[in-house]
Amino acid sequence: MIKNIYILLIFSILFSIKILSQNSQQQEIYQAFISRSIPKWEAATLKLEKNTDINNTAELLNLIHCYYGWTSEFIDKKMYKNAEANIVKVENWIEKILAKDPNNALAINFKGVFISYRLAFEKSKVFTLGKQSLQLIKKAHTLDPTNVQVLFDNGNAYYYPPKIFGGDKKTALMHYQKAISILERQNNTSYNWVYVQMLMLAARCNDLLGNTNEAKKGYEKTLRIEPNFKIVKEKYYPEILRK
Repeated sequence: MIKNIYILLIFSILFSIKILSQNSQQQEIYQAFISRSIPKWEAATLKLEKNTDINNTAELLNLIHCYYGWTSEFIDKKMYKNAEANIVKVENWIEKILAKDPNNALAINFKGVFISYRLAFEKSKVFTLGKQSLQLIKKAHTLDPTNVQVLFDNGNAYYYPPKIFGGDKKTALMHYQKAISILERQNNTSYNWVYVQMLMLAARCNDLLGNTNEAKKGYEKTLRIEPNFKIVKEKYYPEILRK
């Protein structure tokens, strides 16, 4: 009896340590996003990579998600060589997952997103890559229409392109709102950078669609969750107050 209690206690301690470690990693990634700091993204990602079993699909997808944020920051800062190095690495991991599980919606989604990252520096392939990317992201949505990451990236696929290339803020807003609702029902909003980003993008969609009151509420909600979200605090919210 005492031996069984001892074993249960050890498992409980190990489980608690694992949860604390995961929470710490999530906070580090969140701070990298809010600060838009490439060194912080790099430190958080490489730390996670050291502790990732790349033969475990769930762990590898979690690592790919971290590379997803880090690589996006490289693209935004026009650091294309760094971005490409990450893309090549991640694409190999994605193919590893799809070789075992061809219909893994999240892997298919990430494949589409990382192809879209190439659009920034492979201008001659913009139509081909854009089409491939969109097909994969939409396929992922067909396979798993309630996956938050898939909804987020489907929203992005409609938010960022101009209307002439299929952009549609109403459709983007629909995807963001659905994903936000799922995260809130799951109570999965703490230190969740995707959640905060979607709050901002949903508000921005409303703003661009002329839904001023809804946009204002959305920006205010974003700032309640994250007061230091710079672009909302210094640009979007002050602008809408002047309307």
